[in-house]
Order: sequence, then structure tokens, then C-alpha cells
Amino acid sequence: MQPARPAVPSSHLDLDPLLLLPVRLFVMCLLADLRWYEDMVLANALRIEPPAVALHVELLAAAGYVSIRAAGHRTKLRLTPLGLDRLIGHVTALQEVAGTAARLVTSRHGAPRSPT
Repeated sequence: MQPARPAVPSSHLDLDPLLLLPVRLFVMCLLADLRWYEDMVLANALRIEPPAVALHVELLAAAGYVSIRAAGHRTKLRLTPLGLDRLIGHVTALQEVAGTAARLVTSRHGAPRSPT
């Protein structure tokens, strides 16, 4: 007999607390190709004000996830290799956590019904 799988997968340990806030996760996703982007490009893509982007980017930079480079009056941002590794680990863990949540809901209430 196989031991029961734990309800809480070990992957939850791979969730990065810094990336649990969606805006930070989305910033990292927008920078995932490791190219330099102006902060205004991110602000426009996320539909938030540049100062709000700057606040989150500063936290990500302090963790070593994002590089910041001044370019005249503009600020350019790029994901670091560490940032990419943490992003991939976090997204993978999120997928596993969501899958476990779906299995738990299905085991308690049956398959999800169509909204129609």
C-alpha cells in the first residue's frame, strides 16, 4: 500500500514570497526574455503609474531579481539570471499548488460544472 500523498505539496516551499503580489509577478513575467525595457513600457503594459512600478522594481532589484540602469531621463530594467530562475520556480510551484487545489475541490464536490 502506497502512503497517501500529502494534501500540501512540497512545491509550496518553492513559492517566492516576493512574487506572491501579482504586480511583482507580472513585472517579472514581462522581463522574462532577459532584454532591457524602459520602465514606462512596463507601466503601460500593467496600466499602473510609473512610481508604483518603481516601488516594486526596487524591491525586486534589492533581491537580485532585476537589474536597473539609468539611461538619461529613462530607467531601463532587465531580469537577472537569478530572477529568471526564481520566476520559473515560482510559476512551476503555482501550477502545482493550483493543481492540488483543483484536485481537492473535485474530490469534495465533483467535477466543476460549466457556467452555462
